[in-house]
Amino acid sequence: MTATPRSRLLDAIGVRFRADFGEAPFRRFFAPGRINLVGAHLDYNGGDVLPMAVDRGIYLAIRPRRDARLRLRSLDQGLTVDIEAKDVGERTRPELGWTGYPLGVWHGFQQSTGMRTGFDAVFAGDLPMASGLSSSAAIEVVTALALDALHGTKLERQQLALLAHRAETGFVGVRCGIMDQFASALGRAGQVLLLHCAGPRWEHVPFDPNACEVLVLDTKKPRLLAKSGFNERVAQCATAHEILRTHVRDLPHLALYTVADLEQSRSAMDDLTFRRARHVVTEMERTRDGARALRSHDYAALGALLNASHRSTASDYEVSCDELDVITAAARACEGVFGARLTGAGFGGCAIALLHPGAADAVRAHVAPIYRARFGSEAGFDLLRNGTGPCEIT
Repeated sequence: MTATPRSRLLDAIGVRFRADFGEAPFRRFFAPGRINLVGAHLDYNGGDVLPMAVDRGIYLAIRPRRDARLRLRSLDQGLTVDIEAKDVGERTRPELGWTGYPLGVWHGFQQSTGMRTGFDAVFAGDLPMASGLSSSAAIEVVTALALDALHGTKLERQQLALLAHRAETGFVGVRCGIMDQFASALGRAGQVLLLHCAGPRWEHVPFDPNACEVLVLDTKKPRLLAKSGFNERVAQCATAHEILRTHVRDLPHLALYTVADLEQSRSAMDDLTFRRARHVVTEMERTRDGARALRSHDYAALGALLNASHRSTASDYEVSCDELDVITAAARACEGVFGARLTGAGFGGCAIALLHPGAADAVRAHVAPIYRARFGSEAGFDLLRNGTGPCEIT
């Protein structure tokens, strides 16, 4: 019997672990990546989002140590780190590279539990790094899950998500909302997470894997502006929120206002601030409509909402680019495509297309030459399916 890609990856992790750390037993864990169906740039504005755990993610082989040493390896990253607990510090440093994510989780875990011992760990994934599919959150969640299991602390999944989120915002220093960590920690097979970020509160809504698949369309364009553009949008939304609080009514989050509220305050905003706020407010409506579409198994309606979301992120929020616009337009022209939009922060990276099952090859055949002719480079295509939540692999 031919080994599956997952089993080959797990075998490779085991080989690396034994080579670097010896033959003593270790445990294996998994946390999924995510795609966000609708709800672009809403999590840090206190809005609702519709992320779905996918069948790809980050795998971890780990063994606790009796001393305070932490040794971290990755099959995907060349950097290896061996460090004493006392040298981890309060914030990551450039020389720690990718290990800042798991070390941030360990730092938060030891602060909350008093645990001081270290671990040996090997990470690997089948989720592309920096693709907009949230590999960093999956690294954080799988680390939190493993530490909880190794030390028997029996944390709830929400607590794991919050531990992971604090690692990214506090230890690593990335300004982000809670969506990515919650989507990974609370993912379920056959369901999508409706996350009310202002709570946080959540519920699960059905997703039929036999009725819809997700094709990732990778522009291969580096998201060089994503960090600076993201921080700029956060600041612009804060400005819009303050104007609305002053001129209309005092609500705790920008996403909670209505289009009527925006119109009432329009004279107090410049055009750019108004358009940023309009994306947030209308995207909130699209997310609620998307949850209704999923509950009624109306994937055509959900696809139309994805198309509208892309238009809004392109025109009002201005986080798209020519590559994302071309690749999503080409996908929409294909039979069997419900809708398409950019995913992640934008400015490059990936888009997603919702498809009838079995349509992926035809979509790829149609989109690839259009993209090649326009940009002189090859797009990437990756079919994802609804996945499970985080778990120990036994």
